[in-house]
Parts: sequence; C-alpha cells; structure tokens
Amino acid sequence: MTNMLPGKSSVTFFLPDKMGGLFNFMNNLALARPRDEVAYRGVLINNLNDRDTRSDGRTGYDEVEKFEYRYPPENLASVFRRLRRCIPDGPGVVVVNELLDVAMIAACPTGKPVIQILHGDYEYYYNLAVSHESAVDVFVTYTQRMFETLQQRLPHRHESILNVPYGIPLPERTRKAQPGLLRLLFVGRIRKDKGVFDLLKIDQHLRDQGVRVVWTIHGKGPDEEALKKSWATDSPTRWTGILPMEEVYRLYLDHDVFVLPSRAEGFPLTVLEAMAAGMVPVVSDLPSGIPEVVDDGASGFRCRVGAVDEFAKAISQLDRDRNRLESMGWAARQKVIGRYEVRDRAAAYHALFREWTGRVPRASDPSRPVHRAGMWRGCRLDRPWLPNWLVVALRTMPRLGSRS
Repeated sequence: MTNMLPGKSSVTFFLPDKMGGLFNFMNNLALARPRDEVAYRGVLINNLNDRDTRSDGRTGYDEVEKFEYRYPPENLASVFRRLRRCIPDGPGVVVVNELLDVAMIAACPTGKPVIQILHGDYEYYYNLAVSHESAVDVFVTYTQRMFETLQQRLPHRHESILNVPYGIPLPERTRKAQPGLLRLLFVGRIRKDKGVFDLLKIDQHLRDQGVRVVWTIHGKGPDEEALKKSWATDSPTRWTGILPMEEVYRLYLDHDVFVLPSRAEGFPLTVLEAMAAGMVPVVSDLPSGIPEVVDDGASGFRCRVGAVDEFAKAISQLDRDRNRLESMGWAARQKVIGRYEVRDRAAAYHALFREWTGRVPRASDPSRPVHRAGMWRGCRLDRPWLPNWLVVALRTMPRLGSRS
C-alpha cells in the first residue's frame, strides 16, 4: 500500500468509534503528545450492527480513517484483511485495544511492533492478552492491580508488561462553592451496569433524610428511556444527552458531587475529570483503580457496590458540612495534579512508542515464533479461502445463517 504519512514514523491506533473512556483517553494522548516527527493515525472501528453511541468525530490525530464492517454477516477473515490495510507503510508501531484489532494482528501480522493496552480489570482483557500474547510486543496496564494480575497470568512476559497511568487535561479553574441545593452529577453511558437505577434509590434515601438536591444526568444508552420513565422524583433534574467534551468539562465546574454507583469499571476517566475540577467523588468501591485515586474520607467516598444507603449518607454529610465539601474537593484536585496530568502521561506513552519504532517485532523474530493455538479461530464460515460475498449470502439466508 502507499505510505499515507510520507517521511514520518507512525503510531497507528485502533479503537472503537463510540463515546466512552477508551475513546477519550486515546484522544487525550493524541492531543497532548509532544510534537515531533512521529505521526499519529487513528482508525475508528464501527460495527454497523452495533447501535452504541458514536463518537463526535473530533480527534487529535494527524490522520483519521473510519473503518466500517458488519458482523454478522461478514466473513471476519475478510474484515481482518481490510483492517490490516489501514496500517501505513514505513517505520512505526501499532496500538491495539479490543477484540477485533487484537485478533487481526494475530491473523495478519503487521510487520511492526504491537502494543496492547488493557482498558479494564476484566477477564475479557486478560483473556485477550493471554490468548494473543505471542503476537504482542508490549502490554500496558494503567492500575497496579491490573499490572500485578497480568504478571500473574503471563509470568514469562514480566519484562514486557508495563504500568503507565491514564492522564486527563486539567481545567484552568475549579468549581466554586455555591449556597443552596447540592448539585449532583452523573456522567456515563446510561445502562444497568453503571448502576443508573441506583440513582433513583439514592435520591429517595436523601429525600427521606430531608436532603434536597439537584441532579444532572449526562449520557445516553440502552436504559435511558426506562430510567427517565422511572424517575418519579421531586428533585430538579436535567438530562443533557451527549455533549461535546468542552461542555462536559464545564458541567464538572458547575456541580459539587460526582456520583458513580457502577457495578463494574476499569478505571473511569470521568472520576478523574470530576476530581480535577474540584468535585468530590462518591463512587462504588471497585478494586481496579478506584482505591488508587479516591482516598476514602479524604478525597472522596468509596461505597460498597449497590449500598445506596452509604451513597446517600456520604452525600448528606457533604450537604451538611460545606467546609468539608470544599476541603475534600481541593484534595481531590491535588490527587489528580500529582499523578494524572495528561501532558506527563502523554509524554510517557509517546516515549514508549518512540522506543519501539523500528524494532524487530516479536511476530517477525524467527527465535520467537508466533503460536496460533488459542488465538481467534472464528466459526466455520470465517475462513480465509471463503469469498466474503458468499459468506454474507449464506448468513443472510434465514436457516443457514442461524447455524453459523
């Protein structure tokens, strides 16, 4: 293929074209990176059968390519070949994050070093790493728990497993104290695993205690309509839908307490963003990442998952003691400044990419053969020798399609 970034080394990022922490984190890296001869290329992947919320298209990459496919019914082997062609010629590295791109680099070696970032303390990401480890040169985690867990899963790869924390841009100003109703904010996809229906219960507990608050719910998701229908509360509530990130940052500055009752998270950027603005997080005490950034009782509150009474108690304490609200907000911001400022984090990631540019990738090293066992195999119609048009035709036939 032709080199789309002539005269430059390249970092090619594969990431899903949907709103969320992964998209925002990678975009922050691109926006805040040191400017030199290395070009950043983003490949935004969209399965047309996935109805999730798409990104707003604004990125910090030097080049952006949108890659669309439809699975099912397409032949994944054909999808892999098309996706492989998104990587430019010349020196550089490839950064992979999710199943499609990780499986692609195993099925279609890139000729470049491959860096896999694990974006959550989930079996999904650990299994991706373990199943495809011989095609990956470097693994990056962003919490100590994930780092230690992956080292346990891949004991022979300790030297190539790194822990590099996330980073976020710091707002120039912080939220200001305001008398009156405490201002609560939720930011995230509106779906059950984010604990969104607990927001209703938290509000009820607060009203039972005589604590009146005002809510802002930012985001969209599959449970949005059900949540709105259930939101039979007297508390003033604003539903924002999806806003550009500049407006989301302003939301943080106009609120007091960030509420996130998630059932599962990797390391939510929204918590860091809220803390950077001086908000106090009241969040589920999830083991991956949250304890590393939220010091319980000092820079926020960590509550047991699903314990809506604990969430309400923490919020009511902040409502009664506004001086504590301000001191905890200050501590929250200082925590982010000390470890998660995006320019420092972007420089660390950029140095890693530069270090690996031009190296012989593991998959091309004859002393380290790639073992295909345990990697993606697909189903019986996902074979390289089957034409894509034929697979699509078979899978769209009602009876055959249901069996493949």
